Amino acid sequence: MKTKKHYVAVCVTALCLVMALCFITGSAIAAEPKQLLFDMAKKLAETKQYSVSIHMGYDVVQESGQKIEFSEIRKITVDRPNHMRAYGEQSDGDKSQFIYDGKTITLSSATENVYAITDQPGDLDSAIRYAVGTMGIRIPLARLLTTTFPAYLQKMTTGDVDYVEYNTLGATPTDHIVGELEDVDYQVWIAEDLLPRRIVMTYKYAPGEPQFWAEFSDWNLKPKISAKTFAFKPPKGAEKIQSMLPVIESEAKSKTQGGS
Repeated sequence: MKTKKHYVAVCVTALCLVMALCFITGSAIAAEPKQLLFDMAKKLAETKQYSVSIHMGYDVVQESGQKIEFSEIRKITVDRPNHMRAYGEQSDGDKSQFIYDGKTITLSSATENVYAITDQPGDLDSAIRYAVGTMGIRIPLARLLTTTFPAYLQKMTTGDVDYVEYNTLGATPTDHIVGELEDVDYQVWIAEDLLPRRIVMTYKYAPGEPQFWAEFSDWNLKPKISAKTFAFKPPKGAEKIQSMLPVIESEAKSKTQGGS
């Protein structure tokens, strides 16, 4: 004959099982945060088309040690292997565009009302490397946009990658992980679809340890893309110049921007 004590024991066991299942569902990946990070990088690298909005901010450390934060919004459309468009608007109102169509890199500045076109046939990875390394163009989170991002993480991840928590706040739940590269501590919030929702980087060896953060929204892995998506139409009265580098250098003198 089953006793009341036996019934209570069964209920407690069942409750514990339900709680355990909920915990596993919420953070099943918690035991392998490094693999989660690499899976996110792999998905970004292998996704042929996507669009995303990124709201980002960065600290600029003053001579006094005070930190001042600047921010910007970028709307990015990628069509691998050789197309990308990035529309940017900074907190001071400056608007700019970066367009790569497989043959040329086009940069434009609405503030200066100028644009420049540089020949660079090839794929998107090589165009980004050329823009950042040779032209000196700032492309926040540039490595994240390349197909070599997973290999870069594998090579540069020097320490442990740890699991923080299953974060239920925000538009979608995320797994919060932390890790470190050679000179950067980072935090990443990754959703169930393996796409990042937030990134924070701390430049631990830079004076004042400035931070860069980025919040991702409106992910679309099947964006509407046409021939016009990566076509540049100069604004009325815009001047075509040889290079955008003088504009970039003048901006760099006034503020150093992180997240490249």
